[in-house]
Amino acid sequence: MIRKIISKFAKTLLRCCQPYNYVEVEVAQIIHGSLLKGKNIVITGGSKGLGYSMAKKFTAEGARVIIVGRNAETLKTAQEAIGLNCQFIEYDVNDIEKTEQFLSSCKESFNGNINCLVCNAGISYHESSLLTVTPEGFDDQFNTNLRSCYFLCQAFIKEQLSGNQSEANILITSSETGDMCYDIPYGMTKASLNTLTRALSKRYYSKGIRVNAIAPGVTLSDMTKYAKSNDGNMSRKCAAGRVFLPEEVAEVACFLLSDASKCISGEVIHTNAGNHLKAFWD
Repeated sequence: MIRKIISKFAKTLLRCCQPYNYVEVEVAQIIHGSLLKGKNIVITGGSKGLGYSMAKKFTAEGARVIIVGRNAETLKTAQEAIGLNCQFIEYDVNDIEKTEQFLSSCKESFNGNINCLVCNAGISYHESSLLTVTPEGFDDQFNTNLRSCYFLCQAFIKEQLSGNQSEANILITSSETGDMCYDIPYGMTKASLNTLTRALSKRYYSKGIRVNAIAPGVTLSDMTKYAKSNDGNMSRKCAAGRVFLPEEVAEVACFLLSDASKCISGEVIHTNAGNHLKAFWD
């Protein structure tokens, strides 16, 4: 009997000595038209394809957006088409020595903090196999797809940690090829981005920075060279039996940047109807 009393007392004492953390959770709900209200979002590679569709969707949901690219004329055309709450900055993401200066320019344009960074800029040389890869092509793709994203994320995270902003969001555009065996540079860069996404989330989520990636399948864009046929047919031999639209991928991206997805971080969300998955009957 005495042993039980001592044991109970010891357990109570240990509980009292443990550090007490108070945590509050606010559940955000999806309200159409204001899902990203008040958010300032920077999108690299934002003048065409998926970047353009994301910018259009984000502004429709209340965000202010800066689209980024290397061609001022293309950016201006995209900005005018997107309309209200869209600005553009001409910048080459490969110029990593000017990354901090670039982010400062974005903050000045917003007249406030950057809430979300979308690393969407990327290139593919569409080599047929390892045998057709050149050193120049290898370097170009690794520099644009991986190196630039890595150091842009680094600068953004440094900025967030040094300021007074409590929450921030990074979204990286990966690809279904990142979870497949691939011997050409494009897929290898995307595999690296996947592990970067997970590692950054593990390291910085507790500091208020969420990091996720979207991994589209083949999507209608200039980069993939796919386009609708004259009769609107989007058929393709894959799990979904079709090519995807950048607008539908943008819907997923919008949710991932919203407060409604605060419990999601470190995830690579495939928007390809499971085409990257292999079944035993395949």
